[in-house]
Amino acid sequence: DLTRTKLLPRGFMCASPIRDSYPNTPSVLPTFMLPRACMGIVVKYFLDYKGDAASFKDDVQKKFLCCIQPIEDLKTAFFFWQDLRRCVEAIAEPLGAQELCEDMRNASQLLDAQKARLGFA
Repeated sequence: DLTRTKLLPRGFMCASPIRDSYPNTPSVLPTFMLPRACMGIVVKYFLDYKGDAASFKDDVQKKFLCCIQPIEDLKTAFFFWQDLRRCVEAIAEPLGAQELCEDMRNASQLLDAQKARLGFA
């Protein structure tokens, strides 16, 4: 019933950061910004990367010329993953999603190991 949307406070789901108070948002409910869809390709490159930590920044910038700030965007993607995982952990038991939660826990271990190896931890 969309007529009830008028009852909601302004900005109730706004995930855009407040200009003078990043990363705070005017939302009433917890929200998060989605990273760019193409970041999945960069994250896959990150996970598969076999080179050393010192070369990663240059290598990722050469590989993804259209990505202006790949390192900063990766950090945002990692933050998004942590937030998503936190949400799944909170709802896993009541919704019967323990298997998904366990898969995300295992994926996080792989991600954390690569982050530590490449100096992101």
